[in-house]
Amino acid sequence: MSSSLRGIVGRQLLKTITPLWLLACLLVGLLAHHEVSELYDEQQQLFARQLYHTLPQLKNGSTDVQHEENADHQAVAIWDKQARALVADTDGMQLSPRPGFTGYVTSLHDQEIWRVYYYSGELGTVAVAQEESERWELMRGMLLTQLLWLLILPLAMLAIWWALGRSLRPLADIRAQLQQRRTDDDTPLPTDVPSEIRPLIDAMNQLIGRVANTLQHERRFTADAAHELRSPLAGLRVQAELVQLLDDPAARQVAIGKVLASVDRASHLVDELLALSRLEQQQTLPFAPLSWSAIAENAVAEVAAAAAQRATRIELQLAASGPLTDGDASLLQLLLRNLLDNAVRYSPPGSQVQLQISPQQLLVLDNGPGIADEYLARIGERFYRPPGQDASGSGLGLSIVGRIARLHGLQLAWHNRPEGGLCVTLQPTPAITQTDSP
Repeated sequence: MSSSLRGIVGRQLLKTITPLWLLACLLVGLLAHHEVSELYDEQQQLFARQLYHTLPQLKNGSTDVQHEENADHQAVAIWDKQARALVADTDGMQLSPRPGFTGYVTSLHDQEIWRVYYYSGELGTVAVAQEESERWELMRGMLLTQLLWLLILPLAMLAIWWALGRSLRPLADIRAQLQQRRTDDDTPLPTDVPSEIRPLIDAMNQLIGRVANTLQHERRFTADAAHELRSPLAGLRVQAELVQLLDDPAARQVAIGKVLASVDRASHLVDELLALSRLEQQQTLPFAPLSWSAIAENAVAEVAAAAAQRATRIELQLAASGPLTDGDASLLQLLLRNLLDNAVRYSPPGSQVQLQISPQQLLVLDNGPGIADEYLARIGERFYRPPGQDASGSGLGLSIVGRIARLHGLQLAWHNRPEGGLCVTLQPTPAITQTDSP
């Protein structure tokens, strides 16, 4: 069950403040006991010394014990050096003389604990006593002031609750904005929030940007796909109607062959659209150790039939390892197949296509007409095909290659060869090393 942030903070504060308050009360009690005991002990010592200096006058007086009135919670007794009582109040009469002893003694009289200070000298002994309850009464007064915090604590919690509400108000405003926001609105959320919440808002802004970008890509992708599929479907309908009109079996078979070829092209376009759609949604890949020899041989085998039809020879030059040690083998095979298929289709019959794989880079070289310099910058855009090309295609092959390359941290580039043809280069992006691979 979820709780409000204010409730969580309030409970945590109570859990923290309560033991701290109890600890503070304990420390205050110990400190108060020490200070009060030290104060009263000093008073007892001073009073005892003052009484001791009255012994000569007391000895010259009457030999009867002089009875003093009881002071509240205190007792006094004076003895000469023979331990004969000279002065004592009612409680002091209960104190026992300790000739020659100077120091503190704790004794019990009438179920009360007394702290007694004895001061002895050549003239006699003086005892000044005080009930311990007197000291505890003073300490209780000091501790009661700490209990006032129990009354202040609810008010403090209410103030904290109110302050948290004001501090969290920007989050409520952001929630209201999100509830009214359109799905394709990529306007960043305001960042004038507490510093603890700023990383969350920054992450949400990044997510909003990615979602809006994804929606934009999907809409463009859907529009482009609908546009590209319209033409082959319209051609299929025309060819199918033509088949219905033909009576000549030979002409009918030719028309049916064209229909099947159009179906194959449409099916190939749909496959590429689905592959590109899946790749656009992926951010990371389950990388595994790569066998470049198997990847290259499988890719060459997939385009071998098309190469044989055009009498094109594919030459494979493979080093001990490729530009990556880990990756997705199936996607890299699709990458090589698309590059080789493009090279075969756009090269003249009887030419040669080279596939060179080394630890530094991957190259695909063909003997085709190349691409005009003004169109090179747009190569790789979805559904884009440079003008003047006779070979059929959807313009998605190099888009798929580019996406797979980015997922693997590879940099894709192409340029016209001086001797004629196109050179496609794949090499690791400088900022990405093998240790960065997932």
